[in-house]
Amino acid sequence: MPSFSKTFLPAMGLLIGLSACATVKRLTPDLTKIPVPPMPSFTTLKKVTRILPGMPSSDKATEDDPQVPFNARGTLGYGQTLRLHVYEGSRNTKRIYNGVAMIDSQGVINFGNEIGSAKIGGATLPEAVTALTATFRVGLRLTRPVTVHILSVEDVPVVSITGDVLKDEFIPAWEDMTIKQAVTVAGGRKLGSPNRGVYLIREGYRRYYPSLEAADEHEPEPGDIIYLSPDL
Repeated sequence: MPSFSKTFLPAMGLLIGLSACATVKRLTPDLTKIPVPPMPSFTTLKKVTRILPGMPSSDKATEDDPQVPFNARGTLGYGQTLRLHVYEGSRNTKRIYNGVAMIDSQGVINFGNEIGSAKIGGATLPEAVTALTATFRVGLRLTRPVTVHILSVEDVPVVSITGDVLKDEFIPAWEDMTIKQAVTVAGGRKLGSPNRGVYLIREGYRRYYPSLEAADEHEPEPGDIIYLSPDL
Protein backbone atom coordinates (compact mmCIF):
# COMPACT_ATOMS: atom_id res chain seq x y z
CA MET A 1 0.00 0.00 0.00
CA PRO A 2 1.61 3.35 -1.05
CA SER A 3 2.63 5.85 1.58
CA PHE A 4 0.25 8.83 1.83
CA SER A 5 3.10 11.29 2.41
CA LYS A 6 5.04 10.05 -0.63
CA THR A 7 2.18 10.56 -3.10
CA PHE A 8 -0.12 13.21 -1.71
CA LEU A 9 2.42 15.78 -0.56
CA PRO A 10 4.39 16.03 -3.87
CA ALA A 11 1.09 16.29 -5.75
CA MET A 12 -0.06 19.09 -3.48
CA GLY A 13 3.25 20.86 -3.94
CA LEU A 14 2.89 20.69 -7.71
CA LEU A 15 -0.65 22.07 -7.58
CA ILE A 16 0.44 24.91 -5.31
CA GLY A 17 3.33 25.71 -7.67
CA LEU A 18 1.05 25.75 -10.71
CA SER A 19 -1.45 27.92 -8.87
CA ALA A 20 1.28 30.38 -7.91
CA CYS A 21 2.53 30.54 -11.51
CA ALA A 22 -0.99 31.19 -12.73
CA THR A 23 -1.43 33.94 -10.14
CA VAL A 24 1.85 35.62 -11.15
CA LYS A 25 0.87 35.40 -14.82
CA ARG A 26 -2.47 37.05 -14.09
CA LEU A 27 -0.84 39.87 -12.13
CA THR A 28 2.04 40.46 -14.57
CA PRO A 29 1.04 42.67 -17.52
CA ASP A 30 1.75 41.34 -21.00
CA LEU A 31 3.62 44.26 -22.55
CA THR A 32 3.00 42.92 -26.04
CA LYS A 33 -0.74 43.27 -25.56
CA ILE A 34 -0.81 46.85 -24.26
CA PRO A 35 -3.21 48.68 -26.59
CA VAL A 36 -1.75 51.49 -28.68
CA PRO A 37 -3.88 54.64 -28.38
CA PRO A 38 -5.75 55.35 -31.61
CA MET A 39 -4.81 58.28 -33.78
CA PRO A 40 -7.13 61.25 -33.25
CA SER A 41 -9.27 62.51 -36.09
CA PHE A 42 -7.10 65.08 -37.84
CA THR A 43 -9.53 67.65 -39.21
CA THR A 44 -6.85 70.25 -39.90
CA LEU A 45 -3.18 69.34 -40.20
CA LYS A 46 -0.57 71.97 -39.45
CA LYS A 47 1.31 73.53 -42.32
CA VAL A 48 5.06 73.22 -42.72
CA THR A 49 6.22 76.81 -42.42
CA ARG A 50 9.99 76.33 -42.16
CA ILE A 51 10.64 76.13 -45.90
CA LEU A 52 13.84 77.82 -46.98
CA PRO A 53 13.88 79.94 -50.17
CA GLY A 54 14.45 77.81 -53.24
CA MET A 55 13.04 74.64 -51.66
CA PRO A 56 9.83 73.06 -53.00
CA SER A 57 6.65 73.91 -51.10
CA SER A 58 5.39 70.32 -51.41
CA ASP A 59 7.06 66.96 -50.79
CA LYS A 60 7.93 66.34 -54.42
CA ALA A 61 11.56 65.58 -55.22
CA THR A 62 11.14 65.44 -59.02
CA GLU A 63 8.41 65.97 -61.58
CA ASP A 64 7.73 62.23 -61.77
CA ASP A 65 7.73 61.78 -57.98
CA PRO A 66 4.50 59.83 -57.35
CA GLN A 67 1.93 60.67 -54.67
CA VAL A 68 1.93 57.67 -52.33
CA PRO A 69 -0.35 56.99 -49.32
CA PHE A 70 1.38 57.48 -45.98
CA ASN A 71 0.67 56.06 -42.51
CA ALA A 72 2.76 57.54 -39.68
CA ARG A 73 2.71 54.18 -37.87
CA GLY A 74 3.38 52.12 -40.97
CA THR A 75 6.55 51.37 -42.90
CA LEU A 76 8.18 53.44 -45.61
CA GLY A 77 8.37 52.38 -49.23
CA TYR A 78 9.02 53.30 -52.83
CA GLY A 79 7.92 56.74 -53.95
CA GLN A 80 7.44 58.20 -50.50
CA THR A 81 9.20 61.52 -50.05
CA LEU A 82 10.55 62.96 -46.81
CA ARG A 83 11.25 66.60 -45.98
CA LEU A 84 14.37 66.66 -43.82
CA HIS A 85 16.35 69.13 -41.75
CA VAL A 86 19.62 67.76 -40.37
CA TYR A 87 21.73 69.55 -37.75
CA GLU A 88 25.20 69.04 -36.34
CA GLY A 89 25.96 69.86 -32.72
CA SER A 90 23.82 70.33 -29.62
CA ARG A 91 24.75 73.81 -28.35
CA ASN A 92 25.93 75.74 -31.39
CA THR A 93 23.95 73.85 -33.98
CA LYS A 94 24.66 74.01 -37.67
CA ARG A 95 22.21 72.95 -40.37
CA ILE A 96 24.00 70.50 -42.68
CA TYR A 97 21.06 69.44 -44.83
CA ASN A 98 17.67 70.80 -45.87
CA GLY A 99 15.68 69.18 -48.62
CA VAL A 100 13.14 66.69 -49.85
CA ALA A 101 14.28 63.19 -50.76
CA MET A 102 12.41 60.27 -52.32
CA ILE A 103 12.81 56.57 -51.54
CA ASP A 104 13.76 54.76 -54.76
CA SER A 105 12.68 51.31 -55.99
CA GLN A 106 15.48 49.70 -53.93
CA GLY A 107 14.22 51.31 -50.73
CA VAL A 108 17.13 53.75 -50.70
CA ILE A 109 17.48 57.52 -50.40
CA ASN A 110 20.63 58.70 -52.15
CA PHE A 111 22.11 61.98 -50.89
CA GLY A 112 25.02 62.04 -53.34
CA ASN A 113 28.66 61.08 -53.14
CA GLU A 114 29.55 63.40 -50.26
CA ILE A 115 26.92 62.08 -47.84
CA GLY A 116 26.05 58.66 -49.19
CA SER A 117 22.78 56.74 -49.09
CA ALA A 118 20.41 55.31 -46.49
CA LYS A 119 18.27 52.21 -46.95
CA ILE A 120 14.98 52.95 -45.18
CA GLY A 121 12.47 51.08 -47.33
CA GLY A 122 10.50 48.76 -45.05
CA ALA A 123 11.50 50.75 -41.95
CA THR A 124 9.29 52.71 -39.60
CA LEU A 125 9.96 56.41 -39.19
CA PRO A 126 11.85 55.94 -35.87
CA GLU A 127 14.00 53.27 -37.55
CA ALA A 128 14.55 55.57 -40.53
CA VAL A 129 15.85 58.32 -38.23
CA THR A 130 18.48 55.93 -36.86
CA ALA A 131 19.62 54.99 -40.37
CA LEU A 132 19.64 58.59 -41.60
CA THR A 133 21.61 59.77 -38.56
CA ALA A 134 24.28 57.14 -39.21
CA THR A 135 24.45 58.05 -42.90
CA PHE A 136 25.13 61.73 -42.23
CA ARG A 137 27.55 61.06 -39.37
CA VAL A 138 29.64 58.54 -41.32
CA GLY A 139 29.36 60.19 -44.73
CA LEU A 140 30.38 63.64 -43.49
CA ARG A 141 32.80 62.24 -40.86
CA LEU A 142 31.12 64.19 -38.07
CA THR A 143 32.17 63.96 -34.44
CA ARG A 144 29.48 66.19 -32.93
CA PRO A 145 25.92 64.90 -32.36
CA VAL A 146 23.64 64.71 -35.39
CA THR A 147 19.93 65.49 -35.14
CA VAL A 148 17.57 64.48 -37.93
CA HIS A 149 14.24 66.29 -38.07
CA ILE A 150 11.58 64.78 -40.34
CA LEU A 151 9.15 67.62 -40.99
CA SER A 152 6.74 65.77 -43.26
CA VAL A 153 6.22 62.70 -45.42
CA GLU A 154 4.07 62.95 -48.55
CA ASP A 155 2.93 66.40 -47.34
CA VAL A 156 1.74 65.01 -43.99
CA PRO A 157 3.42 67.10 -41.24
CA VAL A 158 4.73 65.00 -38.35
CA VAL A 159 6.27 65.33 -34.89
CA SER A 160 8.41 62.75 -33.11
CA ILE A 161 7.90 61.45 -29.56
CA THR A 162 10.85 59.53 -28.13
CA GLY A 163 12.91 58.84 -25.00
CA ASP A 164 11.15 57.56 -21.87
CA VAL A 165 8.06 56.48 -23.82
CA LEU A 166 6.25 53.20 -24.20
CA LYS A 167 7.25 53.19 -27.87
CA ASP A 168 8.99 55.70 -30.13
CA GLU A 169 6.37 57.29 -32.36
CA PHE A 170 5.77 59.78 -35.12
CA ILE A 171 2.31 61.28 -35.30
CA PRO A 172 0.71 63.78 -37.69
CA ALA A 173 0.77 67.34 -36.39
CA TRP A 174 -2.59 69.07 -36.14
CA GLU A 175 -3.59 72.66 -35.45
CA ASP A 176 -3.63 73.70 -31.77
CA MET A 177 -2.05 70.43 -30.64
CA THR A 178 -0.22 70.43 -27.31
CA ILE A 179 2.89 68.53 -26.24
CA LYS A 180 0.86 66.66 -23.63
CA GLN A 181 -1.68 65.59 -26.27
CA ALA A 182 1.11 64.34 -28.54
CA VAL A 183 2.63 62.27 -25.73
CA THR A 184 -0.79 60.83 -24.85
CA VAL A 185 -1.45 59.78 -28.44
CA ALA A 186 1.98 58.07 -28.48
CA GLY A 187 1.04 56.00 -25.42
CA GLY A 188 2.70 58.02 -22.65
CA ARG A 189 5.75 57.21 -20.55
CA LYS A 190 7.01 53.73 -19.82
CA LEU A 191 4.97 51.86 -17.23
CA GLY A 192 5.91 52.85 -13.70
CA SER A 193 8.30 55.61 -14.77
CA PRO A 194 8.77 58.27 -12.04
CA ASN A 195 10.27 60.81 -14.44
CA ARG A 196 8.56 64.05 -15.48
CA GLY A 197 11.14 66.09 -17.40
CA VAL A 198 10.69 66.71 -21.13
CA TYR A 199 12.77 68.34 -23.86
CA LEU A 200 11.43 70.06 -26.95
CA ILE A 201 14.04 69.78 -29.71
CA ARG A 202 13.63 72.24 -32.58
CA GLU A 203 16.22 72.94 -35.27
CA GLY A 204 18.77 70.96 -33.28
CA TYR A 205 18.33 72.98 -30.06
CA ARG A 206 17.00 71.40 -26.85
CA ARG A 207 14.80 73.24 -24.39
CA TYR A 208 14.05 71.57 -21.05
CA TYR A 209 10.76 71.64 -19.14
CA PRO A 210 10.14 70.09 -15.71
CA SER A 211 6.77 68.64 -16.76
CA LEU A 212 4.43 68.15 -19.69
CA GLU A 213 2.19 70.87 -18.28
CA ALA A 214 5.08 73.34 -18.28
CA ALA A 215 6.04 72.33 -21.83
CA ASP A 216 2.54 73.10 -23.09
CA GLU A 217 3.41 76.80 -23.26
CA HIS A 218 4.86 75.95 -26.69
CA GLU A 219 2.84 74.39 -29.49
CA PRO A 220 4.72 71.65 -31.38
CA GLU A 221 5.66 72.44 -34.97
CA PRO A 222 6.24 69.95 -37.81
CA GLY A 223 9.67 68.40 -37.37
CA ASP A 224 9.83 68.93 -33.62
CA ILE A 225 11.16 66.13 -31.43
CA ILE A 226 9.47 65.66 -28.05
CA TYR A 227 12.03 63.82 -25.91
CA LEU A 228 10.81 62.54 -22.55
CA SER A 229 13.77 62.49 -20.17
CA PRO A 230 14.61 58.97 -18.90
CA ASP A 231 16.32 60.24 -15.74
CA LEU A 232 14.67 63.53 -14.69
